[in-house]
Amino acid sequence: MEKEWADIKKEISQYRSSGDNKNRLYALSEHYFAMADEAVDIAEVYTEEIVQQSRTFLIIVICAFLVVVMMVTIFTYQQEKRRRRLLEAEAENRRKSEQLARQSQQMLMPINEMTELMYVADIHTYDLLFVNDAGKKLFDIEEFTGLKCYKALQGFDKPCDFCPNAKLSKDETYTWEYSNPVIHGHYLLKDRLIDWEGREARMEIAFDITESLQKKKELEKRIKRDNILIDCIRELYQNHHTVDAMNHVLKLIGEVFEAERAYVFYMENDEMSNIAEWCREGITPEIDNLQHLSRHDYKWWFQLYDEQASIMIRDVRELQGDRQAEYELLSGQKIERLILVPFERYGNFGGMIGLDNLSVEVFEDAEKFLRTFGYFIMLAIRRNEDEKTLYRLSYMDTLTKFYNHNRYIQDVEEFSEKETTVGVAFIDVNGLKEINDRFGHEAGDQLLQTGAAIMQSSVPEGNLYRVGGDEFVIICPDVEEAEFRDIIQKLKDTFNREECKAAVGYEWTHSCRNLKAIIRSADQKMYEDKEQFYQQHAEAGRYRH
Repeated sequence: MEKEWADIKKEISQYRSSGDNKNRLYALSEHYFAMADEAVDIAEVYTEEIVQQSRTFLIIVICAFLVVVMMVTIFTYQQEKRRRRLLEAEAENRRKSEQLARQSQQMLMPINEMTELMYVADIHTYDLLFVNDAGKKLFDIEEFTGLKCYKALQGFDKPCDFCPNAKLSKDETYTWEYSNPVIHGHYLLKDRLIDWEGREARMEIAFDITESLQKKKELEKRIKRDNILIDCIRELYQNHHTVDAMNHVLKLIGEVFEAERAYVFYMENDEMSNIAEWCREGITPEIDNLQHLSRHDYKWWFQLYDEQASIMIRDVRELQGDRQAEYELLSGQKIERLILVPFERYGNFGGMIGLDNLSVEVFEDAEKFLRTFGYFIMLAIRRNEDEKTLYRLSYMDTLTKFYNHNRYIQDVEEFSEKETTVGVAFIDVNGLKEINDRFGHEAGDQLLQTGAAIMQSSVPEGNLYRVGGDEFVIICPDVEEAEFRDIIQKLKDTFNREECKAAVGYEWTHSCRNLKAIIRSADQKMYEDKEQFYQQHAEAGRYRH
C-alpha cells in the first residue's frame, strides 16, 4: 500500500500542476480505498484472531494461576500442617527434654549426695564430662568443663600410664585399687563404659578404703608382731642357752621395729649389765661398755625403773640441760631416740629391754610389745636360774663343787660310746672317818675340800667326780698315756706334800669303749695303794673301809 499511496501522491501532485489525469487519479484512489477496505478487513480478522488468542491465553493464564493458587493453597496447608506437627513435635520434644532434664537432675541428685567420688570422662579426649559434688569437694573443682581427668584427678600432665580405658566394656564393671597422689587416699574403683550425651565415656565410682587399708595393714603388722612374739617365746623356751636365745630374739625384735640396736640389761647385786645385744649392720656394739652399771651413777634411770615406768625418748636433745649426763651418755653412743621397758624379778626391778633409733611411728606399739616380751624374758631367766639350781642339785656335789655320782653314771655311759683315748684315776681320801670322829664333820668336810682343791689344781682339764663319801674319780678323755702318767704323778706328789693324804689308783687305755673295765682296774689299784698307806700308818688301820 505504500507504493500505491506514493503513486496517488504523485498523481495528485500532477493533477494539481496540470489538471489532467483526473480519471487516473480517481481510479488510483478507488483502488487504494479498495485496498484500504481489504486491509481493514484483514486487520479486523487479525485483531479478532489476536483477541481470541489473548482470550485463550488469558484463560490459560487464569487456569494456570488457579492451579498455582490451588497448589500454593495445598502447599500452604501442608506447610501449616507440617508446622503444626513441628510445633507439636517441638513441644513434645521440649516436654520430653524437660522431663529428661528433670529425670537427669533427679538422677544426679543422689549421685551428688553420694559420699563416694563419681565422675565421667571421655575415653578419647580425656575431657571431664561430669564430677559429682563429693569429687568437686575432694579435688577442689569449681567447674570441670575443659578439664582433663588425668590433670584434675591425678595431677599429671599426660594420660595416666595405668588408665583402664582399654580394659572397659559396656557389659562388665572393671574393679581395681589405686592410691591417689593428690588426696593421698587409697580407693576401690569401679569403672564402666557408658554413653554420655552421645559420647563414649568412662564412668568411675571411687570408694575410699584408706581407713580399711590402714586397719588391714595394722592388723597385718599386729599379726606379724604376734608371730614374732610367738617365735621369740618359742626360742626362749626351746633354747636353754638363755643369752644365745636372747641374741636371736633381739634380732627379730630389732628388725620388726626398724631399730638400729636391741638389747637386754639384767640387774644383779645392785648393778646392771648388758647381757645380750643385737646391732644392725654398720652399727657399733656397746655391750662391752655397758657392764656393772651402778645404781648410784644412774639414779634417774633406776628411779623410773623402780616405778615400773617405761622410758620413751623421741629426741635425746630434749635431755640437754636438766639431764645433761644422760644426754651425753646417749649421744655418745649416737642414739637419737630410744625406748627402755623394765621387767620384774620377784616383784622388784629385774632388768630392762631397749631399742635404739627405732621408727618414731611405732613407739607405742613397741612399748606394749616389749612389756609383753619382758614377762617371757623374766620367765626365761628364772627358768635358767632354776635349771642351774636343779643342775647343781642333780649333778654337782655342793661341798666340793665336783660332779656328783649321778653325773658320773651319765658321763660314763656317754664316754663309753667314744673311740678316743682315756685315762682314769680312782682316789680315796685317807683318814676321813678318824677326822670326823675326833674333830667333827666340819673338819671332815674341810679335809674333803682340801683334797678336792688338790685334785682341781693337779688335773685342771679332767672331769672330776665325787662318787662317795671320800671317793673320787677323775676321767681324762683324749689324753696320751705319757701325759696322763705325768698328771697322776703330779697329783700323787701334791698329796704327799700336803696333810691331806689320799690313795690313788689309775689306768689308761686306747678306747673309751673299755672305760668301765679300766675304772674297775683303777679302783682295784686304789685299794692296793690304800693298803700300803695303812700298812705304813698302823694307827689309822682301824678306820679302813
